[in-house]
Amino acid sequence: MKRRLDCEVLIVGGGLVGSALAAALDAAGCRAVLVELRDPSRLEQPSFDARVTALANGSQRILAALGVWQGLVRDAEPIRTIHVSERGRFGTVRIDARDEGVAALGYTVENRRLGEALWSRLSAARDFVLLGNASLSSFERNDEGVHATIEGAEGAIDVHARLMVAADGARSRVREALGIGAREDRYAQQALIVNVTTDKPHDGVAYERFIVGGPLAMLPLPGGRVGVIWTLPARKAEHVAVLPEGAFRDALQDAFGYRLGRFLKIGTRALHPLRRLRSDALGDGPVVLVGNAAVTLHPVAGQGFNLALRDVAALVDLIADARADADYARIAERYRIWRADDQRKVAWFTHGLIGLFGLSQPGIGALRGLGLAAFDLLPGAKTLLARHTMGIAGKLPRLARGLSPSGGTS
Repeated sequence: MKRRLDCEVLIVGGGLVGSALAAALDAAGCRAVLVELRDPSRLEQPSFDARVTALANGSQRILAALGVWQGLVRDAEPIRTIHVSERGRFGTVRIDARDEGVAALGYTVENRRLGEALWSRLSAARDFVLLGNASLSSFERNDEGVHATIEGAEGAIDVHARLMVAADGARSRVREALGIGAREDRYAQQALIVNVTTDKPHDGVAYERFIVGGPLAMLPLPGGRVGVIWTLPARKAEHVAVLPEGAFRDALQDAFGYRLGRFLKIGTRALHPLRRLRSDALGDGPVVLVGNAAVTLHPVAGQGFNLALRDVAALVDLIADARADADYARIAERYRIWRADDQRKVAWFTHGLIGLFGLSQPGIGALRGLGLAAFDLLPGAKTLLARHTMGIAGKLPRLARGLSPSGGTS
């Protein structure tokens, strides 16, 4: 006889987004089941080459409200200044945390540490079930919600949920099963990711430098390191990634300059193809999409995970407000309406940056330089950009305001 589980929310995908949603649902007193292909308890220790996430100020508030930030704060590096420039142009934009009245515009955190902190939080969850080393086999929707079959190491499990959430990434199987299409923009670029040390301290400055071929970001990391996200044309990226260390160091130095002095230790290099993917809908009936299943972004401006956390916070807000009605189909529809605008704006913002700084017609570069200089001097413009960058613009869910899902202080 099959094992049966009943819950309010079934989460498919236990990466950073799915586990954050599970923690938020627990904080709201909502019974959840999480299905994950891997064993989330087997997390490797952080290393010099650990990948990092740039958390916006609003994302830090969400994690603090969930009780996750306390386990991260010692390993998080504050971003106190954002410096935007274009190689060979005089215009720059500088956004400073002091001008915005905050301790930091955001923080960089190693992904492994973020994962560890989230799963440590979930280990204390009151009403949460993890189905690890398992996958969604099939599901059906009806008036009561979703009936799903989960295949695990010990056989099939029937899960009955009022709402199902797809947090299963850009190639979402749930989205495909729903028959929801996705529009994809391929940039013919790859992101070369590597951690380095420099002979000058980074002083909490995050650099976004637009150069020929794509943006080059330098993110401040703990331990005197800097996280490099170097966007290059696909073929050139493959060539640069395998250069001898000295030649690679010279190429990176030439591309970025000497604002951080000389680059010293070079970590392991990794390549990631870049694209923008936008789902045609954010779900159907009692099924909703969050994170990369809904929209996948170019890494310029570092908005991907922060956008996903706002998905999580908004969904949990709606669930906490409407649980008395027990109308999860209505909750799902309200979620889709609420999140569509933010997702669309951020997707077009990142896509527009790549398009704008990719133009090479005569005179365009000088105009971009003038535009950056004018933007830096325009009253109120930087504050508006800073609020969007920090994830604190527009309608904010309770978690993004540092409140618990039920409305009290965290």
